[in-house]
Amino acid sequence: MIPGYFGERSVPYCSPIYVSHFRPLKTGKSIVRIAFHNALYAEGVQGFELDMRVIKRGENYLISELLYGKESLVDRCAVISHIEFAWVERFCPELWAEYPPSRMSSGATGSISFYLDEVFFGSSDRRTE
Repeated sequence: MIPGYFGERSVPYCSPIYVSHFRPLKTGKSIVRIAFHNALYAEGVQGFELDMRVIKRGENYLISELLYGKESLVDRCAVISHIEFAWVERFCPELWAEYPPSRMSSGATGSISFYLDEVFFGSSDRRTE
């Protein structure tokens, strides 16, 4: 997300998210509703639902303007994409240091999804919760 929560200018905020719902609103304005869990939220893993306007769709990513409602003065954009181990290592070094894949289960060492499930949900099968 740009800008993030700190700094005077455009210091980005990077966090893995787990998208649980993604639905176009059919407004003709490229607006979608997304529900997700933000893994590195300051108060711990938190669920959110918000609308966003799609600015650009690539094969492996989406850039959007986050729509917080008319009362919001925050102007933020987000990049949403499938992430890989290298992304976590680069953008979440504290997480990588505390939970190196080499210390995780065999499933988590071969799959970024299973790795993140174990780190944030204590299981590589949160879909059954």
